[in-house]
Amino acid sequence: LFAALADGTVIEFPLTPTARVQIIHNSPSPTVDVWTGEQRLLDDFAFRTATPFVSVPADRTFNVGIALDNSTAASEAIANFPVVFESGKTYIVTASGIVGNTDTPFTLNVNDAGREAAADPNLVDVAVLHGSTDAPAVDVDAVFVGNVISGLSYGEFTPYLGLAPGIYDLAVRPAGNPAVVATFRADLSGLAGGAAYVFASGFLQGSPAFGLFAALADGTVIEFPLTP
Repeated sequence: LFAALADGTVIEFPLTPTARVQIIHNSPSPTVDVWTGEQRLLDDFAFRTATPFVSVPADRTFNVGIALDNSTAASEAIANFPVVFESGKTYIVTASGIVGNTDTPFTLNVNDAGREAAADPNLVDVAVLHGSTDAPAVDVDAVFVGNVISGLSYGEFTPYLGLAPGIYDLAVRPAGNPAVVATFRADLSGLAGGAAYVFASGFLQGSPAFGLFAALADGTVIEFPLTP
């Protein structure tokens, strides 16, 4: 796009700077609508679902509003978060915490080093977010691989780790404790060249129960079952 002024000057309008963003809903309740400015970005966004990565305007501040489902205006938001995405970066934004809870309130967890694909096309890049509000810091062992995560606390996420495609049994333990809380089977056998953002979800004590889930770049969310 160009603009011609009255004096003959021609101005070229540059491309809008953009960032890539994926949004994950990991707050146990409620189902929400997501507003950016006055525009409803997501309608009836459910717990343990994710969007694909999308391009959004960067290098400017805009408001992300979280409203109850079936909202009709941005003014109905129950929480507002001013955000700035940096041009060229890839973000994973996870709705976390519990609405109305003062100890672990509803918030947006922002990872500014997200990936849509693996750095090595022969591997699967995996990062992990601790998103279970009542779970302690954890260690995670991968059977036949060894310790892959140490001392990961609620709200923290790991760097990406490149793994060979395959099936992994992930043993979750309280940090520094040999007692295994649960072991989950992560089938990464068909994800060569891809990236997965694994997030701990739910409650150790209560419902919905604690579990491990993985959000893929296309918005698919996979639940890792307990290892038989």
